[in-house]
Amino acid sequence: MDEKTLTTLEFDKILARVAKHTSFPAGRDLALALRPSADYDEVVRRQRITAEARHLHEMKPRTGLGGVHDVRALANKANLGGILEPSELLDIATTLEAGRELKGTLTRLSGPLPLLAELAAQISDLDDVAADIHLCISPRAEVVDSASPALAVIRRELRTVHDRLYAKLQELLGSAEARQAIQEPIITLRDGRYVIPVKVEMRSQLQGIVHDVSASGATVFMEPLAVVELGNTWRETQMEEQRELERILRRLSSLVGRWAHAIAVNIETLAELDLALAKARFAAELDAVELPYEGESQPWIARPPTPLDLVNARHPLLTGETVPISLAVGGSYSVLLITGPNTGGKTVALKTVGLLCAMAQSGLAVPADAGSRIPVFDSIRVDIGDEQSIEQSLSTFSSHMTNIISILAEAGPHSLVLLDELGAGTDPGEGSALARALLEHLLGTGCLAITTTHHGELKVFAHSTVGIMNACVEFDAETLAPTYRISIGLPGSSNALAIAERLGLPPSIIARARESIAPDEARAESLLAAIQREKSDAADARRAEMLARKEAEEIRAGLEEKLDAIDREREQILANARAQAEEELIQIRQLLAHAGRRIDRQKPEAAGEKIAAAEVRLETLKPPPAPPRRRGKVGEDIPPEEIRPGDLVWVRGLGRFGEALSPPDAKGEVAIRLGSLHSTVSLKKVEKVQRLKGSRPKVGGTAVPPAPTTVPSEMEVRGRLVDEVLPDLDKYLDDAFRAGLPWVRIIHGRGTGTLARAVRNMLSLHPLVKSHEVASREEGGEGVTIAHLAS
Repeated sequence: MDEKTLTTLEFDKILARVAKHTSFPAGRDLALALRPSADYDEVVRRQRITAEARHLHEMKPRTGLGGVHDVRALANKANLGGILEPSELLDIATTLEAGRELKGTLTRLSGPLPLLAELAAQISDLDDVAADIHLCISPRAEVVDSASPALAVIRRELRTVHDRLYAKLQELLGSAEARQAIQEPIITLRDGRYVIPVKVEMRSQLQGIVHDVSASGATVFMEPLAVVELGNTWRETQMEEQRELERILRRLSSLVGRWAHAIAVNIETLAELDLALAKARFAAELDAVELPYEGESQPWIARPPTPLDLVNARHPLLTGETVPISLAVGGSYSVLLITGPNTGGKTVALKTVGLLCAMAQSGLAVPADAGSRIPVFDSIRVDIGDEQSIEQSLSTFSSHMTNIISILAEAGPHSLVLLDELGAGTDPGEGSALARALLEHLLGTGCLAITTTHHGELKVFAHSTVGIMNACVEFDAETLAPTYRISIGLPGSSNALAIAERLGLPPSIIARARESIAPDEARAESLLAAIQREKSDAADARRAEMLARKEAEEIRAGLEEKLDAIDREREQILANARAQAEEELIQIRQLLAHAGRRIDRQKPEAAGEKIAAAEVRLETLKPPPAPPRRRGKVGEDIPPEEIRPGDLVWVRGLGRFGEALSPPDAKGEVAIRLGSLHSTVSLKKVEKVQRLKGSRPKVGGTAVPPAPTTVPSEMEVRGRLVDEVLPDLDKYLDDAFRAGLPWVRIIHGRGTGTLARAVRNMLSLHPLVKSHEVASREEGGEGVTIAHLAS
């Protein structure tokens, strides 16, 4: 792609904005070096990568290349035998780790992001290199003691010698002799040796080596002779440490050097991924619509000679409220001639078309709406602006002609040519004739061309020539201001007199100018203005109709959404009701089963009461007739004096055993303890459980079957079906109660939790269970439930 064209279109400013979204220098360099491709497959590949990066940005907005550095120069230095600093080695390690993490993310998303995953697959796994560096270098870029056994020993010795040296100096500072000679009681360093400040006139009283003198000359910094040997030992140990550090860094640098090529490939791959993510962020900044690419029904990147069609395209460098343009060229016409007044937006339209085509062929998203289609051009050439040069003695016309000559030499069936102010800068007659000849030549080459002009004769020429289409930038006749919209099919008026009148030119001059216009030309301009007004009115009517239709569609969509929400809510309510009904039915069936199994050990009428109560609850879950009345009142024949504190009683309404806390009161109510709860219950709902000495317990006079001789304190039901477990568990609880066990353990395991829930639900309803709880962690935790039996 011609560099002069890209400069004219300000493509470099687009690249600078993309580069701002990169994460490290290599990605930034790649962004600034980006150029349009003329290869269709490559352009489609670039656009697909950008689309995948946009999807990645939507799925994982925090995905990036934080911590990545361009370490290619460092790797090359290590490859040549150089020794890297700890901070440089740390940069290499963090870069390798960041590359591994990004590769892992893209590999997991290879389904929706195949091209990015394929690109990330080029990143070499150098975890061993990064791990070795991290073992030796701390996050603060310091070599750690554990980097080598020798370094650990040296540093221990270094600390020991240093402590002895410092302690000796502190001792000297505290001596009576030193207190008189020192300037102040501090210890400082000079040339790597510990010294103390001594008054210059007292230096003879303290033996030592002078290492420095203060700026005033009043103080000398002396190393006392008493610590010179310790100081020498400390310095020697420091040098040993430096030699060991150099050996460690040399080893790590040599390791990096062996993988220098792989590290360079990693950086280049990360730079490409960084550029893809930067393109995605730039697309979000432009608020660009994601257009369909290769493989979809209407790909917006097309092979030539597909027509160029832009829908609501916006210049990406314009800020504030911008008016989008829509235009098309190709098909029945390959040359589009745009006319209209100055400041109407003709030049901006040309730049918008050229810039968006260059962006598309570079793999960048374009700010245009769905329905846009851009062919992949072999070349894009433009002649826009005034390039007159005093140094080269070129006038405006000469500079335009020089540029146009080079453009015509390259124009072909797969080219896009954009020419501004065609035929300007010279005699109007000759300029118009030259412009007609240029348009005919461009038409013959088969290229797509968009040109602007002020020559009125060219409007007639375009109208009468097959393959050339008139277009205009619209102009509001009432406000005398451009609308910046492009209308295809009609030529535009210059409106020079109207603009001049608005700017304040005397009316007499305007009138004389109007008289000088040829009658036919004046009628043509008037007719053209009337047609444009009618077209504008029709367009306004269409926009109003479209707005009304859109509002109606939005209302319809809103109503449909509300109806869908109501249907979903109704279905949810019904589903919840069904689930609740099913749960209650299960509980009632269990209660009925329990009551049936107690028939042999309870009064028949008591069992009948329990079953009747359960049947009433069962009937309430469906719309039945009113539940049948009971024929008699249970418990009426129980004399009040038979209930005494401490008696075991059966509470019919609750279906549980309890302990009587008091005899019946005047109201016929008995205080009862149900596990940890206290309650007052009507005597009519209480039945005494008799414990006859030497005989079996009785309920209401009915003997309870004898207890088994031995009952284990735990029951294991793991791995069994719920329907099998519940009957066996009921019998086990009955046996344990009659055997007098205070509590039992039910081992059901964790599993899916279904069995545990069924067991605990049964325990909460069982009449012989006072309470239950989850076992402690040492006793099995969630896999075991402890049931406390009624006493």
